[in-house]
Amino acid sequence: MDGKKIPRFYYDFKGLHTMVNEHFGIGVVEFMAAGVIPVAHRSGGPLMDIVIKHKGQDVGFLAETEEEYASCISKVLNLEPAKRRKICEIGRDRVNQFSNEEFLNRFKKLSKSVIFPGKR
Repeated sequence: MDGKKIPRFYYDFKGLHTMVNEHFGIGVVEFMAAGVIPVAHRSGGPLMDIVIKHKGQDVGFLAETEEEYASCISKVLNLEPAKRRKICEIGRDRVNQFSNEEFLNRFKKLSKSVIFPGKR
């Protein structure tokens, strides 16, 4: 297929995640790290931990029904370029929360609070 015939959809949208009640959602995190705006199922990890506002900004969209998925995909495809870049930028910043370094820092902090309760 020649590039002129490939629908715009294939260039503009690559972040569809439909797994219901996924415990975490590493695929959604990977979308965001790659600068892709995710549309994920409104359940499990994507709902509770990943596709949540970051610094007051959207990082992606959540859907449950076919109609909601269609609406979210349409929103992504019709975003103004500046808004799309902003969501991608905020999403990339958001995924830093899931880095090894951040995990280690939080683990140390929580461990100290258990080992030395009452001390800061």
